[in-house]
Amino acid sequence: MGKMRLRVAILLLGIVGYALTMAPTVSFWDCGEFIAAANVLGIPHPPGSPLFVLLGRFFILLFGWLNGPAFAVNLISVISSILCCLLIFEITIKILPKKLDERIYFGQSLRNLLGFFAASISLFGDTFWFNAVEAEVYGISMLIIMLEIWAALKWKETLERKYLLFILYISTLGFGIHTFTLLPLPVILIFVLIKNRKFSVNFFAAAALFIILGLSSQLYLPVRSSTVPLLNENNPAKMENFRDVLSRKLYGDMNMFERALYRRGAIASQLGFSENIGYLGYHLNQWLPAPLGAQKLGLWGESSLEKFQFFHRIIFEFAIIAVFAGVWLLRKNPSVVLIAAMFLLSSVGLVIYLNMADGTRPESHRTKQWNMQIKELKKFVPDSIPNLPSLERINVLSNFYFSISGEMRENWLNGAPAAEGLRTFFAWNGALKEQNKKMPMPPKAVHREVRSRDYFFTPAFLFFAMMAAVSCGAALQRLSSEKAARLAAFGLVFAWLVPFICNFASHNRSKDFIARDFAMNVLNSVPQNGILITYGDNDTYPLWYMQLAENYRTDVVVINESLSYSDWYREQIFRSYPDLKLVESGESFIFEVIENNFPGRSINFMLGANPSDYAEFSENMPIVGLVRSLGMEEAEADSLLLANLTANYRYGELKIRGQEANAQTINIYRYLARVALQKEPNITLPSPISKQESP
Repeated sequence: MGKMRLRVAILLLGIVGYALTMAPTVSFWDCGEFIAAANVLGIPHPPGSPLFVLLGRFFILLFGWLNGPAFAVNLISVISSILCCLLIFEITIKILPKKLDERIYFGQSLRNLLGFFAASISLFGDTFWFNAVEAEVYGISMLIIMLEIWAALKWKETLERKYLLFILYISTLGFGIHTFTLLPLPVILIFVLIKNRKFSVNFFAAAALFIILGLSSQLYLPVRSSTVPLLNENNPAKMENFRDVLSRKLYGDMNMFERALYRRGAIASQLGFSENIGYLGYHLNQWLPAPLGAQKLGLWGESSLEKFQFFHRIIFEFAIIAVFAGVWLLRKNPSVVLIAAMFLLSSVGLVIYLNMADGTRPESHRTKQWNMQIKELKKFVPDSIPNLPSLERINVLSNFYFSISGEMRENWLNGAPAAEGLRTFFAWNGALKEQNKKMPMPPKAVHREVRSRDYFFTPAFLFFAMMAAVSCGAALQRLSSEKAARLAAFGLVFAWLVPFICNFASHNRSKDFIARDFAMNVLNSVPQNGILITYGDNDTYPLWYMQLAENYRTDVVVINESLSYSDWYREQIFRSYPDLKLVESGESFIFEVIENNFPGRSINFMLGANPSDYAEFSENMPIVGLVRSLGMEEAEADSLLLANLTANYRYGELKIRGQEANAQTINIYRYLARVALQKEPNITLPSPISKQESP
């Protein structure tokens, strides 16, 4: 009964904690797209996540009557995340030494308490909790990863090959949710080969069969696409498109292995503390958030917060070292080594593989192309001119050079020792001009990742929690003081309170309707049967959710400009809106839409559109709220802006809740409030947007 009580405790902690904080409706980023796809059995962005879409549809049919489709799909993450932590408990007690059962505290063996410790702190870790209460693929992906590790440990105990077949099946089946589920396979393969290198032909045949069965969920993509669903991204009914979806060609011509060979950012930035990408910054923020944020380096400063930040970093860096020291003491235990290897693979390994951009370096294929061109041109440059510096150095110098003005620029270029590399570049340019050759422009650095990427490292945080339990077990084995051991055991039982209390406010989405309200406000800014041009994920996916999942304002024609360059998307627009006047042969789809439908239909652009881009149609693109309306008179637009902000828009609780997209949306509302006050200083604005301080 000892283990059962702790299992029930983990279950109750998860149910209560997530029930208090679960998002009641759609959230920003991919959530709106996933829910919309699930509701219409459509196809979201590559790699399509077919199994998640099918599960989403099943949950909508099962639970949608409770609180709508978004609530139902959010439940997938809640349930799978709790089950994942139950598996963390089971895995942890499997890898810990049996002798820990000899120590009993509070009616439980120390081994069970350590398992509870790993599972409970995982429940409320920053990144895991964030994804556990919204419609995302990470909760269920983590569940599948833990199932694979559990099965590998069961195989070690029994040597029954059914567990290996189960691993192959569940990992390839999970590929229909996220590629994360393939992550454990290399480590498990080595783990198995060390123990047993002999397998029969029958086993390999069965393995091939289970892999095929697991991958069969991918057939949903071409089969469903052939029926032309309302959401049919990349149209995988065509074999070429299907292949591109599975290979994620949308994200670049290079495969991920090739991209990993050339660093798109400094390794110190990728591993350390760097905005939106630094692994160590994310790791140190999981259970006790840093005072100034995860990605701050935390150097000693003058303010109290900076000093706390510094000590936070130092203390947790020592904690990481201590955990590795504890794991090292049990290095002869192959199960512990398996968990440590999984941590290293999902932390350092993923840093190297994902190779996220820090804004300082270009893509490798562009660099290779440029280097080849420079090599060919070298023969036309006199030997008296030095070789060019690195491409990274040229970009840094160029950015600085063009950021300063006139006379200062030339003085710096001609006199500063640091400008030597740029002087060499200009010398090459001049020499090549004399030879009637053209100096190729250096490829620009890839933009820094546009959002926080901590979710990529979710497996690492979970495996580290298990390693922390192992390390605590190794330490407590050597602790002779019974009083100290009892105090430590008490800390294990209630350790989850630290991340729960620290992370609760930023993860409590129980009243978070910002994304849904935003989508409604945008759609209600557009006249009946109007056309709305959007640009990115966060101004499009919530609208898709409202139209495809809640059947709201389906009269509005939503066209994403970024997708409009793709043939499959234009075909989808033609099918979805047959009454639009469109010509397929035009060079610019958006211009065709405007030219053929304006002024018969209202043309609107998400806030952020540049009016000069469409000057040939109208000199005016005034703000009427969250959109700009093409050709509307200024007075009418001002009247609509004031009416929208004061009477028509819904705001709810405008709180950031740890979400960058929420912060950006709140800033947009506050910007509109400032615009409105400039036009009508005496207007009374709703309190959520009348505050002038930065959110």
